[in-house]
Amino acid sequence: MRIVLFCIFCILFFLPSRANAHGLYVSSEGGRLHANFSDHSPASGAVVTVVDEDGIVIVRDTMDEKGTWMLPESLEGVPEFVIVEAPGGHLTRVAWQGVLHGTSKGFFDYLSVRIAIGVTVLGGGGFIIRRLINKS
Repeated sequence: MRIVLFCIFCILFFLPSRANAHGLYVSSEGGRLHANFSDHSPASGAVVTVVDEDGIVIVRDTMDEKGTWMLPESLEGVPEFVIVEAPGGHLTRVAWQGVLHGTSKGFFDYLSVRIAIGVTVLGGGGFIIRRLINKS
């Protein structure tokens, strides 16, 4: 029983060290690409790369200080993906069609949904641990 409790403690202790990282989020609307981190700070200076289906670079540019990049009027190829790379190893990829038609926030991009999931996981984990301890 002590081994099980020790393993659960280790998992819960080391789990937050993974959860503290912040992500890079990209959205588009009106011919503009917006990139920001999960703390809502703009990804200024992020490198934007447009590639075709073979991985050949069509356009490479940087975002402005507000984390915005204007889509080019004409391209010398058929773009497939837009790759945004920010300092610190942050990287995200968006399909070109998603950029053209605009993207919206997904279900898990809302803070309230993330909090609800976290509370549910912690509460469920506590309930399971309590049931394991009370069995003995």
